[in-house]
Amino acid sequence: MVETTSILLAAIVALIATIFGIKRDKKKEKEQRPPKNKVADKAREISNEEFQKNLEAIKGDLEGKSPADDLASRGNARRR
Repeated sequence: MVETTSILLAAIVALIATIFGIKRDKKKEKEQRPPKNKVADKAREISNEEFQKNLEAIKGDLEGKSPADDLASRGNARRR
């Protein structure tokens, strides 16, 4: 009788531990998702637009009459 009681008690404890472990895992999955960050999305969008504008300007400098002078003046203006 004592042996079956201890086995039954151990099974119940294991079942309860399993249930709490599953609940904890579900909670961790929800916490791992980062929140949506609208500010970062907007900053990325602005940065990409500025990059494209600068890239087009550099392409224009390369196709001009004197590409070295145009690129040098662009670099000097950026330093100031």
